[in-house]
Amino acid sequence: MTSFANMTQSLAASLPATSTSSSGPNHGATDQEDPLGMSNIICSLLENMNKPSTMQGGPSNSSSSTLPYDIWALPSCSSLPNPIGSSSRDYGSTSNNNNNASHSKEDNSSGSPGTSSSVSITCFRCEERTPTMRCLECNDLFCHECCHKVTSDCQLREHTLLPIHQISPIGARPNSVTNDKEVMYCELHCDPVRYYCEACIIFICQECTLWVHKDHCYTPIKGALDMCRIGVFRAIEDTKTGTKAIKTAIDRAVAMSKAYEKETAEANMKIRKAMRCFAQAIEDREKYLLDKVEKMRQAKMNDLTDHMNTLRGILAGLAHTNETLVRSMDSEGIDLFMAKEKGRAQVDYFSCMFKNMYVNEERIMFIPPNYDLVDQIKRQCDLQLAPVNALHSLTSSSTLQSRQSLLQSLQSAQTFSPLTYQMSITNSLRSLPDYTTSHTRSTNYYDHSISSSISMESNPARGIGQAIPGYWMSVSVKPTRSPVPGVPMFSFGREGQDEGQVSRPWGLCVDREGNIIVADRRNNRIQIFNNRGEFRTMFGSKGTGPGEFDLPAGITTDTYGRIIVIDKDNHRVQIFTSSGNFILKFGSFGKECGQFQYPWDVAVNTLGNIVVTDTRNHRIQLFTSDGTYITKFVFEGANPAKLLKGPTTPRGVCFTTSGNIIVSDFENHRLLMVDPTLSKVLHCVGREGSGIGELNRPSGIVTDDDGRIIVADSKNHRVLVFTSELRILWAVDLKSPGLDDKDRPSDVALTPEGYLVVLFETLPDTARDISSHGKQYIKVY
Repeated sequence: MTSFANMTQSLAASLPATSTSSSGPNHGATDQEDPLGMSNIICSLLENMNKPSTMQGGPSNSSSSTLPYDIWALPSCSSLPNPIGSSSRDYGSTSNNNNNASHSKEDNSSGSPGTSSSVSITCFRCEERTPTMRCLECNDLFCHECCHKVTSDCQLREHTLLPIHQISPIGARPNSVTNDKEVMYCELHCDPVRYYCEACIIFICQECTLWVHKDHCYTPIKGALDMCRIGVFRAIEDTKTGTKAIKTAIDRAVAMSKAYEKETAEANMKIRKAMRCFAQAIEDREKYLLDKVEKMRQAKMNDLTDHMNTLRGILAGLAHTNETLVRSMDSEGIDLFMAKEKGRAQVDYFSCMFKNMYVNEERIMFIPPNYDLVDQIKRQCDLQLAPVNALHSLTSSSTLQSRQSLLQSLQSAQTFSPLTYQMSITNSLRSLPDYTTSHTRSTNYYDHSISSSISMESNPARGIGQAIPGYWMSVSVKPTRSPVPGVPMFSFGREGQDEGQVSRPWGLCVDREGNIIVADRRNNRIQIFNNRGEFRTMFGSKGTGPGEFDLPAGITTDTYGRIIVIDKDNHRVQIFTSSGNFILKFGSFGKECGQFQYPWDVAVNTLGNIVVTDTRNHRIQLFTSDGTYITKFVFEGANPAKLLKGPTTPRGVCFTTSGNIIVSDFENHRLLMVDPTLSKVLHCVGREGSGIGELNRPSGIVTDDDGRIIVADSKNHRVLVFTSELRILWAVDLKSPGLDDKDRPSDVALTPEGYLVVLFETLPDTARDISSHGKQYIKVY
């Protein structure tokens, strides 16, 4: 393609030489160039570029009168004065009539596309991308990629490249726009430098590209400078981005340091809490064993005392007989014979009594623990650093590994119960059960899920219910002792707020020491009585903090003597030591797993797992002994048979001796048996009524160690006893003088001897009645 200057000269030679004169007498046609003539030449050149037929001298058609589009796309051209007159063209305007497809085709093929909205402008070289640069010498438009290629003619010839909207001065030498800088020369060949060697980071000449730098990567200087500026700009942006990222990292490090301090404090608290649980477990075990020894000693001493008193009586009788016989020696006749027969009978009687009172020698035998467990306990709990996203899995795996290693140690020492000092009496007066086989205990006092979690995976043994969790003897329910139906042996717990007084209590249980523990609901406290109903201690107050209550309801103890309380209106469960010191709490208001809506009752099995009736969510939930959620069972609200009043409202709950769970449906007057995995309902019995097999608002439940189920049938004012398959055995009528229809049994428990302990609940208006303050609401039958 010819340059812009050559095209101008050829066009000027083809034009007539009469373009002089019309401007004034002071300008000569032969002496100098006419500026107006030059303007006509430029205008004609632009028209010929758009319409090649006019370059060949062809006649102009009617379409030549239409306005051509401006190739330079200068927004200020329309505002410039036009010195040409009628022969000029407005290059800043856009013609709506220039829609001829042949014109667009010719414009694109000439390499000089216009800027009309009806014409697509593309790069002259690649004919694909949008042009951004124009060559002042070639009069072509190029995209950025094609403009800076090494093989580009414009780069090789050092043409002047300008942005597409920059105006170059008319009449000036094209290279003068960019050649105002000092020319640099090659130090080796003294030629002007034209390229930039990327490998050596220097400017090189044409000769260098043939010898020294022939295998290097090099680019023309102008393109290299443009790319370098782009690189500098990107480096500036990277520094800004890096500055922002570093500041963010500093903020994150500060936040991490604060979080690390917080986690350190939490770790210290958890360590102390975990170790305190181990120490508490050992202390409780020590106390239990010492009490057991004392009870054995007392029982043995009482038997030996009775034995010695009997022997002393025999001795006194023999002495009296001997004295009588000695005095009869002076008698005569029949009196002597009578004294002999009577003395002989007495001696034979005392001899027979003495022979039947023989007592075997007995001793207390101490069974030592498995001291290998000491090393295992020393290795319990650990600390290590872990990424945040891997912390949960790492903690779970390390905890499970520690628990499995501890379980293996326990299985290798099956002869002795872990952390258990077993005592037995040879030929004892009472038959003591084998504590290692009848009780399954966890080695970790704080986290009983050691045994529960592993038993679900590899151990077929399941947790079972006990009448009194942790008690060392079997407890069986016995009939009432009073000959008059409904009359208890003794009562306690009057209406009031003082020590030993209660206000609308609900929950009731008996611990392994025989103490009776009551959830004093309206007084927001827990009270502990001895087995004679005498007040011992109490703890708790109104509030939402640890150790505070808002209408406590269900209550039970576990095998370690811990007291587990349902804090009903705070929607949580709280756990205390046997003396009432707060240990932990879990649960909150909600419908998610581990949350509650007015929980009511609680029960514990021998594995330490805790089941809670979640009343308003119509379900029961199972937890480990430290409150970790395990699973749940939701009672369906559907009632296709239309036999129920509404959704299931679980109230009382207990574990059976086979591991199943019994739940009382308060509103629908029935009992439900759920399997140990909380996956299905095994049995469902009961309907509303007062007959045999009928219930009316069943409430608290307890089991004895023979598998019988004892239920407080509240509105019928009775206690029902069922078999383990929920078949009715007998009923205990609780209507007695001093109680009315508003006083209903809410919960039931068993003493260590197997006698019933029943807690009565009165209606709210009755509790405020002055006449009801003489009533006693806890009765032992």
